Amino acid sequence: MLLNPTHNMPSVLKLDTADDLACPTILADKLGDIDPSHVETASRILSVISRYKLAGDAFLAKSHDGINFLAQIYSKVVASQTIHMCLPAFPFKSPNRSTKVLGRLPDKAEEFALAHLNGLCAAIGDIYAPGARLMIVSDGLVYNDLLGVPDKDVWAYGEALRALRAKKGFRHIEFCRLKDIVNVDVPNELDEIRYVANATNFRHALLQQFGKPGYNVSLRISEDEDTCLTYRGYIKFLETDLQNVYPVGEGRSKSKYKRGVEYIAKQMLTRGDAFARAVRERFPDRLRLSIHASTGESKLSINLLPTDTTFTTPWHCSIAFRLDGTTITGPRSEFDANDSFELVYEDNRPSYFREKSDLLSWAIDKGGIVCEPLYPAGVLIRPAAGRGALSIRDVDGPKVRALAQRNSPVVLRGFSQTRSRDLFVDKSGDLGEPTGWKFGLVLEVKDRGADTRGLDNVLSAEWMPFHYDGLFKTEKRVREDGSEVLVSTPPGFQFFTAVTESPKDTGFTLFSSSTLLFKYLPTHLPLSSLRPLTWTVSTSSFNSTVIHGLPMVIDHPVTGRPCLRYHEPWPQSKTRFEATNITIENAADYGLNPAGVSDALVGLLHDRRVAYYHSWDKGDLLVNDNVLTMHTRSDFTAGCVCELWRINFD
Repeated sequence: MLLNPTHNMPSVLKLDTADDLACPTILADKLGDIDPSHVETASRILSVISRYKLAGDAFLAKSHDGINFLAQIYSKVVASQTIHMCLPAFPFKSPNRSTKVLGRLPDKAEEFALAHLNGLCAAIGDIYAPGARLMIVSDGLVYNDLLGVPDKDVWAYGEALRALRAKKGFRHIEFCRLKDIVNVDVPNELDEIRYVANATNFRHALLQQFGKPGYNVSLRISEDEDTCLTYRGYIKFLETDLQNVYPVGEGRSKSKYKRGVEYIAKQMLTRGDAFARAVRERFPDRLRLSIHASTGESKLSINLLPTDTTFTTPWHCSIAFRLDGTTITGPRSEFDANDSFELVYEDNRPSYFREKSDLLSWAIDKGGIVCEPLYPAGVLIRPAAGRGALSIRDVDGPKVRALAQRNSPVVLRGFSQTRSRDLFVDKSGDLGEPTGWKFGLVLEVKDRGADTRGLDNVLSAEWMPFHYDGLFKTEKRVREDGSEVLVSTPPGFQFFTAVTESPKDTGFTLFSSSTLLFKYLPTHLPLSSLRPLTWTVSTSSFNSTVIHGLPMVIDHPVTGRPCLRYHEPWPQSKTRFEATNITIENAADYGLNPAGVSDALVGLLHDRRVAYYHSWDKGDLLVNDNVLTMHTRSDFTAGCVCELWRINFD
């Protein structure tokens, strides 16, 4: 049985102290006899977590701090146990709903934060079979009264998060209530009334059981760097959180308001110290994550949102989506004032902002469409009037095509007549110019066992390498000197329809956008270093094709943005079919290690911050730009009913 290729995936981002962390001698000083293979696995797991670190944070800046976390992970790896983590977070929405957030309940910002965290756990599972789980320990009741947030709002926020987790299938995330870490006599089953009635009891019990007598918060701020960093963070968001709760004006000067904010921040630190102690005692074996900047001595500081701004916690900001699928976060007032963005409602509540575009609106006479951003990239389009209200005939081909060129894939779900072969073929002509190949116009993608039909493992249940369609669709061209050269002539797009429904936990189709891949390139491998590189592909399949001089980066023909052109190396050890050999031709000419470049790119293609995992519903349509993205398919149970139709078009 073949291993999932991502289990052999190279580590893309190295820890700041990777040499020290991987050093068996240092770890042996702490643990005694060690297994080097387990050290390597633990180091790779810690490296995955480091990808999610807060920008500019001193993540594992000191080798001895890293060793503490590595040792904690190592002990789990040795025992083949799940990596359990905990994160105190997701308290309640900021009380400032005029300039910071969109309401009191979770919105698209929380959804993307949970997706981001679920992806972190899944990424660990990609390289470590027992996987990882993250427990969110809400600290809402610890602080809400200090900010004037009602206890019932904390309850509503927490319940909505749990419903969101279930709806979106974030199976690596779990939740914990304050009653689970504090000894307090409350009913096992809580509802809103019982929760609110016991809220004050929770807070009192926390301080009584875990408060430190004689705790001097001012002294801690001055002597402990982690406490000082958290204090500064509290002040920063409290200044805007409380501006409507305690407005400056008659009877309250700016300086008095500032002193009040500092007082509340210190009260939060005092309660937070007790809360942190409770979490440590209740979950001593869980890896401690944090939303606050830290020294990395006792907790790992992570970014909850895929954003480059300083607004990294969804309960303190709003989220917006550009047309290319990238996210930006900030106060709602910034997006309210920006004419290029519009506010989008979900479930009759404001949820997020998006860049205005007429590409996101069509079929108005039949109720129109709903466009929803996908994590980490792509767009889901549904009939606004409900499933079946629009058919494949109503799909606006030119608009879907243009949208896919900026943000792929575009998934169309809930449209009728999508499994009619004639209508499917007709719609491909509306999207562009269909381009047949050796399989004809429509390729029926399903497990055909050993019958490859000259398409290697495309028609199997195997995991496939990341690629772009049509690499082996070639033609001979004559150079100016009269010699012949074999060139690749790939199509511009793929158009899929799901004839059957795929299993929900296997048989995914993965799409990785160059936009995100280039965003996460390691500092030692900038885009400029990739542009001059070329590569060769060879395989005994596809009529024993060998192609030289393939560019690694090309500019998109419509948007002009750089796009990756590569094929994941696929040696015989990963397939029962034919190997695909990849050689980067000129990396050494530019001072680069060819294997290092390939490992970095393959790692990013599989990176959960980059790769969108699509699970097929029966009748799904999907349009993907073959230049902007690369794609693959995960393995699935051989012989299971899973069939797609695909047409390539220009």
